[in-house]
Amino acid sequence: MTPVRSVRPVRLAGARCVLREPVDADAGPLHALTTDPRVAERVLDEHPPSRDEMAAAIAAWRDEAATEPRAAYRLTAVEGERVVGMGTLTVESGPHRRGEIGYVLHADHWGRGIGTEIAGLLLRLAFDRVGLHRVEATTRPDHVASCRVLEKAGLRREGVSRDHLYVRGCWWDSVRYAILATDG
Repeated sequence: MTPVRSVRPVRLAGARCVLREPVDADAGPLHALTTDPRVAERVLDEHPPSRDEMAAAIAAWRDEAATEPRAAYRLTAVEGERVVGMGTLTVESGPHRRGEIGYVLHADHWGRGIGTEIAGLLLRLAFDRVGLHRVEATTRPDHVASCRVLEKAGLRREGVSRDHLYVRGCWWDSVRYAILATDG
């Protein structure tokens, strides 16, 4: 069996955006993204991070990316030079070659196919470069656009986990999706 590989640095180009390692200058745009009320209501954070917390997170992500084996890929999505979102790939189990993806997109860019492209680039990273066999993702059942992104990226709905996450004082159900490296 092929072992999971650590990839660094990451730069993946799609038709609309590029996924790349975050840089210090991303702190302001990522702070603006995560504090947008349209976005903040959809993410798991108890409260949006301050600009200083975002800067500290980027530094922590850089340190995390240097570990061996690399277990997390926290990447900035840019369109030209403009930050439009983030994508993450987490290696949940190296021996089982299983990972999970996630993404967040600035609300001003919703409905343009960029979310689907980010998901596709994360899958390309997971399967072609890292060597995973299975990639999972979850979203809220009422987040129709995110469900559609995952389906368009080729993930299959596997079911609902009831009361899966406790977020801001409420239980959230999660729709679970997955794709295998062997899926066409």
